[in-house]
Amino acid sequence: MNLVIKNYLKQGDSMSMTINEQTHSPVGVQVNSYLSDPKDAVTISAQFVQLPDGTNHVATTTIDGVTKQLGINEQNSNYQKLQ
Repeated sequence: MNLVIKNYLKQGDSMSMTINEQTHSPVGVQVNSYLSDPKDAVTISAQFVQLPDGTNHVATTTIDGVTKQLGINEQNSNYQKLQ
């Protein structure tokens, strides 16, 4: 299932969230926006995964500042339960 919101904060931006219909958990988020000028496009995406205990968390995040040639990739892994 997808939820799409347009013109959320700025004219022309959008945010979409994909949700697993069976578990009602988020699967991914995609944001398309810009900095001060629409020519300064920025895209942000995040992917969620579920841990063995059922906890849902952001596994990867990607930020792409297209015109600024800036890219950030983040990966979260190796979660362990504290004893």
